[in-house]
Amino acid sequence: QNERILTSVNSGASALSLAGSAFIVLCYLLFKDLRKFSFKLVFFLALSDMFCSFFNIVGDPLQGFYCYAQGYSTHFFCVASFLWTTTIAFTLHRSVVRHKTDVEDLGPMFHLYVWGTSLAMTVVRSMGNDYDLGAWCWTQTGRTGKVVHLITFYAPLWGAILFNGYTYFQVIRMINNATRMAVGMSDRSYQFDMRADMKALNRWGYYPLILIGSWAFGTINRIPDF
Repeated sequence: QNERILTSVNSGASALSLAGSAFIVLCYLLFKDLRKFSFKLVFFLALSDMFCSFFNIVGDPLQGFYCYAQGYSTHFFCVASFLWTTTIAFTLHRSVVRHKTDVEDLGPMFHLYVWGTSLAMTVVRSMGNDYDLGAWCWTQTGRTGKVVHLITFYAPLWGAILFNGYTYFQVIRMINNATRMAVGMSDRSYQFDMRADMKALNRWGYYPLILIGSWAFGTINRIPDF
């Protein structure tokens, strides 16, 4: 009974996430004005989340092939989803704090980092996994399964949360200090720069913060399991 309830809740939440992510992907594809580097990162984040949610819904633990499809695909795209938030945080930090303008040149490196890390975590996760576990067939039981799950999913997730939190702390502190300095000097050009930085924060800022909010309680709840 509890397993059925968890499966239903998981499917419902995944359906909502799928709808929201699909809407972002559709907007990006339909409106050429959105095809800028800043929104391109959001597009790949939404695309990863969309596939993560999709495979989370269609997987069937009672059937071997679908179980493997759900397990590998869900893990790959879920890891990719929160790794894309770190590229957004990194881009924001590099643009606002370090005042670098070369972020668009880092696009290929972002892809290598996100897809390569996701693939590596999925391959390690698949070793010794028999996928025979009820509601989430990509979850192993036993001590070994929990350790592998920790290394390949929660360690990168917590790393992403810590990186995003630290990065946003630096960005917000930088903007606040610069704003006070600009007001004190009554420097209009400096105030204009700060408005540009705030615009960048508003454009990119919410996605990594959503990651922190959506996973914080779940990860805290997982700590006793390990």
